[in-house]
Amino acid sequence: MAQIKKINGTNETYINKNMVVSIVSLATKEIQGVVDVYQPTRLSIKRLFNRNVGKGVKIKYTNLGVLIDIYVVVETDVEVNDIVYRIQQNIKNSLTTLLPIKIKAINVHIMDAVKKS
Repeated sequence: MAQIKKINGTNETYINKNMVVSIVSLATKEIQGVVDVYQPTRLSIKRLFNRNVGKGVKIKYTNLGVLIDIYVVVETDVEVNDIVYRIQQNIKNSLTTLLPIKIKAINVHIMDAVKKS
């Protein structure tokens, strides 16, 4: 949850990382052609020690803004450029509408493609 705290006479906003991960994940799943956010069945050693990865989303905070990596599974008949662009735009619109956050980059990683059932 975003909280505004007054420190030394100035207001500073603190944003819970789980909130950002949830918004990114939901914004991605809204896009037609996205099957799901990629979540490997096995936990890797890297994931156990990297607390920035959750629900197929990696968040990194920098002085210039937030770096977002989203890992997705798409349908086989989608155009890659189109779906990546729509995912990036929906994440950007969702985050900037809901939170006072600056986005540096949104990287979309297509991990798998499955046939529509």
